[in-house]
Amino acid sequence: FAMKARIRELLHAHPFSPFVIRMADGREYRVEHPDFVLAAGSDVPQITIEESDGRQHILSVRLVTSIENAPANAA
Repeated sequence: FAMKARIRELLHAHPFSPFVIRMADGREYRVEHPDFVLAAGSDVPQITIEESDGRQHILSVRLVTSIENAPANAA
């Protein structure tokens, strides 16, 4: 699962830089801090993203289409 490995790499980068995960259905998830993402080192092809309001999203890494650096001015 190359996408999961890439996400884990970005989560552990020093210094951390926000990034955006784009899904096959067009949804986007901006990752502002590594503490809000669970991407375990297991073979399970999913990650969990928690938003600041407590909502959680369980994403299949098989449906991730791209991972890009987040624009600095986006909220």
